[in-house]
Amino acid sequence: LLRRRLRHLRTRDLPLRERRRQASTRPAAPLGRADYFVTAVRTGRTGTPKDLSMLLIERGPGLETKQIKTTYSTCCGTAMVIMNNVKVPVENLMGKEGSGFKQIMYNFNHERWMIAVSLIGQGRQALADTFMWSRQRKIFGKSLIDQPVIRNKLAASAASLETLQAFLETVTYDMCKTKGGAVGDRLAGPIAMLKYHTTRTAWQIADDCVQIFGGRGITRTGMGAKVEGFKNYVKYAAVYGGSEEILADLSVRMAMRAFPPAAKL
Repeated sequence: LLRRRLRHLRTRDLPLRERRRQASTRPAAPLGRADYFVTAVRTGRTGTPKDLSMLLIERGPGLETKQIKTTYSTCCGTAMVIMNNVKVPVENLMGKEGSGFKQIMYNFNHERWMIAVSLIGQGRQALADTFMWSRQRKIFGKSLIDQPVIRNKLAASAASLETLQAFLETVTYDMCKTKGGAVGDRLAGPIAMLKYHTTRTAWQIADDCVQIFGGRGITRTGMGAKVEGFKNYVKYAAVYGGSEEILADLSVRMAMRAFPPAAKL
């Protein structure tokens, strides 16, 4: 492997003013581009998780990216990354060789918790906008909120959102107080169940909000923008960090590990 230092290591001893000058004259990366890529690569042939190692790969010769447009947003930088004979310095190995799979697993619990936090926050904003819209929208001389079916949808969404909030706070407290924190074996199941329940419930909340907003609920701008964005993000959240089916299965399997084998009715 080619041995060389990363750019930020080469410039760390320069005066602050000089580093700022270099940073300001460096051309900005186009949309969908990154300067560094944290990548799990295969470094062994044993057929086990120990074959994976984590590398920090700097953009350079042989590395190309092509933007992939999504229904969510282009600002997230989703792209196809193509690597062809890319040379990486040995200093760019993150952790020990063969520990890449473990690093990925360590990240999952925090990622799943973060997705739940983001989704619940967006759900609150979408429901608040929906509540205000139902009060100001007039149909046949009456506000939408005067209709029992609309109040029923609002009540169901609000109750569901509060259950998610309570679940989130319980798991968050556990993450802060339990030995080992979020990466402990015991919390893998509860965090997986939290994300699964959050995405499933948020989908119903988003559906109710869009139905109340009507046509405005599927427009990217205007008063329905937050509802439309929430509706799109829900499905992304259901896939990112582990799909719903995987997480539901994981939560039960983790519960089975701690379940007394002799327990029966």
